Amino acid sequence: MTTSRSKWALRLSVLYFALSAAALVWPIYPWLGNRIEPRVFGLPFSLIWVLGVILCNFAVLLLLYQLRLIDADEPDHAGPGGLA
Repeated sequence: MTTSRSKWALRLSVLYFALSAAALVWPIYPWLGNRIEPRVFGLPFSLIWVLGVILCNFAVLLLLYQLRLIDADEPDHAGPGGLA
């Protein structure tokens, strides 16, 4: 059973992932991320922009998993045979 708090967190996460997808396409990417300079660790900024969005997505997915919002309806352990 999902609570009001978890529904709110899931709605915010959907909004976040929509914005992160928008950060990788027109018009946001050409406006913010489509540059070569400044270079970060020798890599162009456009590559760092994409890697940053991917790492932020990973962090949000990890947080959702840790809060058990993704698979809240799943059992916590496997059945007697060891398989789910």
